[in-house]
Amino acid sequence: MDSPKTFYRGDLPHFLPNDRPYFLTFRLAGSEPKDDQLLAMLLLKQKFLEYDRILDNIRSGPHYLREPRVAAIVAEAIKYRDGIDYELHAFTIMSNHVHMVVTLSDGKVLFDVLQELKSWTAKQANKVLKRQGEFWLHEGYDHVIRKGRFGYAIWYVLNNPVKAGIVKHWRDYLWTYLSPDLHGFD
Repeated sequence: MDSPKTFYRGDLPHFLPNDRPYFLTFRLAGSEPKDDQLLAMLLLKQKFLEYDRILDNIRSGPHYLREPRVAAIVAEAIKYRDGIDYELHAFTIMSNHVHMVVTLSDGKVLFDVLQELKSWTAKQANKVLKRQGEFWLHEGYDHVIRKGRFGYAIWYVLNNPVKAGIVKHWRDYLWTYLSPDLHGFD
């Protein structure tokens, strides 16, 4: 049986090994589409692309990450943890959600790393926005990247603003990051 550090269950099951890269998505509280049961079924049936398309096109709910000062807080916090909590491969900050590809550092636990990141950015963002209350939705989407799918995960993260019709090329989007160690995603 897996220890609580490598497996836990919220609304969805989470398997948390340290030796593999992760594709992560977390979103603003209140940004989830109204039919949560349908979305849970899409996720469980591995239909993440449909789920993400819904997130990209949702018009209701908060879009706090459109505010450049808030997006900058999130971007800086993600980059700050590179080399400490994880190796950061790529991220994109959209108006209501964030995608990341990371590999955890030895001894780090994904749940704890994300909780710290989300807690700190929520406090800072709420100060900027002069608001109180929940900022991030408690549970996100984490997926261990299978062998041979790393490049696809990076491409997916980088091209999220292109797919959403915000820019023509991922390099034109201010809130997209690719590790300088990675090349060939033009």
